[in-house]
Amino acid sequence: MVGRAVLHYQILEKLGAGGMGEVYKARDTRLNRFVALKVLPPGMARDTERQRRFVHEAQAASALNHPNIITIYDIVSDGDTQFMVVEFVVGKTLLELIPKEGLRIPQAIQYAAQMADAMAAAHEAGIIHRDLKPANVMVTASGLVKLLDFGLAKVLEGTTDDLNGETASLTVAPLTVEGTVMGTVNYMSPEQAEGRKIDTRSDIFSFGAVLYEMLTGRTAFRGVNTIATLTAVLRDDIRPISEAKPETPPELMRIVEMCLRKDPAQRYQSMQEIQAALLPLKRQSDSGALDIPTMRGIIPLPPAAAKGPNIAVMAAVAAAVLLAAGGAAYWLMNRKAPEPVVAQQTAAAPSVPPPAPVAPATAASTNAAAAVIKSAPVAPLTVPAPVAIRVVLGDALPVRLVLDEDVPADAVAGDPVKFRVGHDVLVDETTVIRKGARATGTIADGAKRHVFGLGGKITFRLESAEAVDGELVKLRATEAARPNSRRPVNNGGKRTREVAAFAGGEYAGFIDGANAVTVRK
Repeated sequence: MVGRAVLHYQILEKLGAGGMGEVYKARDTRLNRFVALKVLPPGMARDTERQRRFVHEAQAASALNHPNIITIYDIVSDGDTQFMVVEFVVGKTLLELIPKEGLRIPQAIQYAAQMADAMAAAHEAGIIHRDLKPANVMVTASGLVKLLDFGLAKVLEGTTDDLNGETASLTVAPLTVEGTVMGTVNYMSPEQAEGRKIDTRSDIFSFGAVLYEMLTGRTAFRGVNTIATLTAVLRDDIRPISEAKPETPPELMRIVEMCLRKDPAQRYQSMQEIQAALLPLKRQSDSGALDIPTMRGIIPLPPAAAKGPNIAVMAAVAAAVLLAAGGAAYWLMNRKAPEPVVAQQTAAAPSVPPPAPVAPATAASTNAAAAVIKSAPVAPLTVPAPVAIRVVLGDALPVRLVLDEDVPADAVAGDPVKFRVGHDVLVDETTVIRKGARATGTIADGAKRHVFGLGGKITFRLESAEAVDGELVKLRATEAARPNSRRPVNNGGKRTREVAAFAGGEYAGFIDGANAVTVRK
């Protein structure tokens, strides 16, 4: 294939291979640029149904216009062989970049945030990746993340055949076996491993597995063989991140653990919720707050502890000074007045003047010495009274919300929707909204029937959350400020004829405008 010309694409070298074909670097002689050619093997190309889906899914994926998703330029044919023309990216995959001890935490957060943005855009367009893994995540020299192999992803449009779970990857990865799903079993969701119907939450599980590996340098699920690995995916819990990388922020650990829950209903229900959870960590990372040098799991002392005075040494010095002062005072009070000295002279010895008399200890001197060993009265420790300060919550600050009560399927506009705040909301390390605080919203669009008898989505608006001072801060349902921002009550979780959304479902809310809260410190 190398050296061959396919239309105006001159094939230069082979880049990789997998169960669904091969990848080549080529030059587009018309536009004078490098591209990658993905080749659908002739055996698959002769399958009319497979060919139809190849073209249809590539058309859908090519509509994705996102900086973190590889661009699909064209699909061309040469005889019985079909080629997909995609953007050529110069960089390394995460499979090549992740060291055995894992990436630095700020680096992992930056990559994860870009991946989440890309996946959110794909899911919004109705596309499930199904093969998210380190080998399908490219990183350029500038740190730009590109997700690969969206061209062979599953399109959410009710198709009856989902390729039977076959891998969409064209990049070599561990355990890859041609024509099978091996090579992706480490990152499969339990429902995908069991061959059940999947939705976007399957990608969320795979995202968590990749993020776990970025942090720890280890796959989240691994066995001695494929069956053992699949068993681990279906049954086993992950090894805690804190054991491999204790300096990982607890919130980042929680994000990974929630993504990797076996039951899809207990995971995040959308990539937008993951974006909201990552946003505070990304802000800390951008500010340099998380860029602390570590030595393979050893957490450095906080700057204050590392640079501050040694309290134990100071206490020992103070004790020594007090003991010395006490000893001196005791000697001063108990010594005797010196006996008078009689001068004696001899012929051989020179005359030595008698020493000057020493005055006996007086009451004043005794009292002065005693004052040295008497402890001065210790002033009672006073705790400064709390100071009330006003803290401003910036616009679009994310707030994780947990539905507190079921939303009935017959809810109508204006009905209340009750939430609890799912985590402490911090501003400059100061808690402004506590976990468990009440938050409220209302139904915006209630249950109704469209003209053709189809049910409409029930949506809600957010209103407010209770801050630490009891005041209410305004919330909205979308990150961008827009009039009447609303979101569907059901984010893909379980529902019944009676219940549109069950209590316990998680949602992302955002501070609406600048809100000031009184905090006592």
